[in-house]
Amino acid sequence: MKTSKTFIFFVVLLSFSLLRAEKFEFDFSVSHEGWVGDFSDYPAGSEAFYDLKWGWGNLPAEISNKDEILTKGIFLSGNNHSDDLFMFIKRSIENLEPNTNYNLHFEVAVESNIPSGEIGIGGSPGESVYFKIGASTIEPKKEEINGDYLLNVDKGDQSESGENSLVIGTLENPLVDPSDPQFESKLLSNEVPLKVRTDQKGQLWIFVGTDSGFEGSTLYYVAKVSVFAEKSED
Repeated sequence: MKTSKTFIFFVVLLSFSLLRAEKFEFDFSVSHEGWVGDFSDYPAGSEAFYDLKWGWGNLPAEISNKDEILTKGIFLSGNNHSDDLFMFIKRSIENLEPNTNYNLHFEVAVESNIPSGEIGIGGSPGESVYFKIGASTIEPKKEEINGDYLLNVDKGDQSESGENSLVIGTLENPLVDPSDPQFESKLLSNEVPLKVRTDQKGQLWIFVGTDSGFEGSTLYYVAKVSVFAEKSED
């Protein structure tokens, strides 16, 4: 097969860009790597009713049996009574250039057992659960406003990206067999960079998670997160 000069140029350009980028990798094989789970877009005080849980531990057996490297991860679960539940994990990254614009590229290994084409209340348990990546100079956390917990950075609403986030996929996994819905790996990434500016210490907060339009219970695992931070002239 003949390879075009244009293709070779872009491969070389991409390789050069990645060499100039800072890379942060978290595979959760030993610990939760400083990532912390949280939830927003639900009525304050209703954590038990929404069955909100997160933690670090073993991945489902079917994942560990297929991949000896990915054996542990962070799980998030909740029952989306509000039709707008946001479940996410977050942590800070450091040692970037202070007060500098960066383009961020994420790769996230997500484990779900939701097949394609499922129908649910308010939306699909797969295609209506939108996976987002985000970054901000301030810590993303819930704040109580008029009796509801809302996120203090702009993540957008469900299928929409926000000023501090991008939608990079959904929770449905075409590898999952509808007749035997076991957990399967799904790698999500963003082709369009997330643009962000560091603070005066060269620090950023990053987060990944789901913004749900499915009015039911959702459980998934994050097995690996990689972030490439490339300085931008914008």
